[in-house]
Amino acid sequence: MCGFSTYLYLDYDSKNGKPAFPRLDLDASLESIKSRGPDSRGTYVSPCGRCALGHVRLSIIDLEGGKQPLSNHANTIHAVVNGELYDHDRLIDELTAHGHQFKTRSDSELALHFYEDFDVDFVQKLRGEFTVTIWDERKKQFIVARDRFGIKPVYYTIYNGIFMVASEIKAFLALGWKPEWDLNSIGVYKVPPAHYMTVSASGSIVTQQYWDAEYPDKRVEDTRSVDEMIKGVHDRFLEAVRLRLRADVPLGIYLSGGLDSSAVAGVATHLLRQKDPNAKVEAFSISFTDAGIYDEGYIAERTAKFCDANLHKMSVTQEEMVENFEEAIWHTEQPSSNLNTVGKFMLSRFVRDKGYKVVMTGEGSDEHFIGYSFFQNDYLREPDHSSPGGFGTIPDEKRQKMLRQKMLDECLEMGFHFQKRSKTAHRWCNSTMQDVMCRFGSLNVNFYNQNVLDYHGMPEPATSMLNSLSAVTREKARQKWHSVHSALYLASRTFLPNVLCNHLGDRIEMAHSIEARTPFLDHPLCEYVNSLPPSVKLRGLDDGNHLNEKWILKKAMEPYITQEIFDRTKHPYIAPASNPEEDAIVKILNKWIVKEKIDKLGFIKWDFVQEQKELLIKTGHRDAYKDMLVLMSYCILSDRFGIPPAYF
Repeated sequence: MCGFSTYLYLDYDSKNGKPAFPRLDLDASLESIKSRGPDSRGTYVSPCGRCALGHVRLSIIDLEGGKQPLSNHANTIHAVVNGELYDHDRLIDELTAHGHQFKTRSDSELALHFYEDFDVDFVQKLRGEFTVTIWDERKKQFIVARDRFGIKPVYYTIYNGIFMVASEIKAFLALGWKPEWDLNSIGVYKVPPAHYMTVSASGSIVTQQYWDAEYPDKRVEDTRSVDEMIKGVHDRFLEAVRLRLRADVPLGIYLSGGLDSSAVAGVATHLLRQKDPNAKVEAFSISFTDAGIYDEGYIAERTAKFCDANLHKMSVTQEEMVENFEEAIWHTEQPSSNLNTVGKFMLSRFVRDKGYKVVMTGEGSDEHFIGYSFFQNDYLREPDHSSPGGFGTIPDEKRQKMLRQKMLDECLEMGFHFQKRSKTAHRWCNSTMQDVMCRFGSLNVNFYNQNVLDYHGMPEPATSMLNSLSAVTREKARQKWHSVHSALYLASRTFLPNVLCNHLGDRIEMAHSIEARTPFLDHPLCEYVNSLPPSVKLRGLDDGNHLNEKWILKKAMEPYITQEIFDRTKHPYIAPASNPEEDAIVKILNKWIVKEKIDKLGFIKWDFVQEQKELLIKTGHRDAYKDMLVLMSYCILSDRFGIPPAYF
């Protein structure tokens, strides 16, 4: 687990008829992301100066020998890798037997050797969470690749004819990049999950997809037995956890009161005790002081006792959450609409202060096992004809009745009827999932000033979300996949990499030099779970009036979790909203939500902001609270990055 900053000249000045490539300040760039790799630092600059690779290392595997950048024996291919590649001991031995000569026992070196054999197809051979940058001196070819789910971040921009790639946006500042608003970003873009980019010496840039999620035909009944499916989940999850236990430093587990982290803790304990009957896992949990239903600390304590784990619990107050908001946003580098990010930010610091570098987490389960309650409408939208013998399905009349009730509840929750007002439901199997997700992450149109609306047009975030998917995928969603599988795909391609893996993942963990491993995002496990019928994941109960989320995961994990966890309804990790009557939230509002800072953005209307700020302070209005956090995020990023106002 590390970070990198790299660049490639696409254009150049000529001196005496020869290309000239001025050296950029790579050391300063790496210094800005040193929290990602405090253990060592290295750089490579090509002989002509055209390409440079910089790397900061958090040493986890091969502590002494795994320094980067990496180079092949011919010194013609060079690479920097961020992340973790699993099963590396076996793969290194296999490649060595076929004539490859490794310089280290580091998992990262696998990428270099697979590239030698398979060129850009090397990404197909990698298992884990990763971003990779390769410079091929022979071909003058620059390659950037990202893992299948977007667990690890990688950003790129082109500035003054220089293609820049880094693990964090702030790394570009020292390379001479000047940020500016363009309403879609600040002139920086992400390599999409499961894609790689190839950049040639002539400056051509090609982005290609190398993997995608697939789901079964909803019209075809699955021939596997339910018991076979349960065993399939069980065996693949144990393998995913086993691979992620491999580390040359102590490893911990984030433990909440939910099924996912409890399953990780239970399985990890089981596997460790196969080698050492006295082995114990180190579990880390967050407890929100005076938070009522939001505090799952006591459930985590009972789970830790069941696993015989050593539990380290951190208690957090509302005031501490608010005080850490600014720094958390600086590290995530994107707006946040709640305080979940801050809670995870503080927990990661707590883990680091306890002397740990590596943790396992439960992220990614809900997007595959139908965990979130907002998936249930899409499950009920059409019958499941693929479940063997109709297992777990609901009689049609009861299914439709339940759908009508849930849609009514959604309307009351959201304040209006999505189905009637959605402009995109007909494009996505009549689902309003995209509207729901966008509502929680985007600002009300009334916040934007008229100049930006005249220039860019009315914002349509749900349309943008669907348009980010391929036309082939949209057609599968409408014609082939069950509607809940379409919803899972949408969430795993948008919400998962852009929100969950950022706000609750890499950016918030690496802010404190913590590597997090996500066994639920092991792609062989995910491919298997995606192949299962919807009704074994979200099972209708025998009374036909209730749904049991993640049923097959519960059954597969039953030996490793408490009865309390097995019976418990899904509760997502949520940090409690701060009380606007408390001094802490008012203090930070008065620091950031002021006319001077809002006007400096250049695209937000102060009068409406002022109204919503007063509404929040007086009433604690939920939407106003969300919007104020997003606006504070923009102001913090504007201030820390030194972004000039947007003009239209």
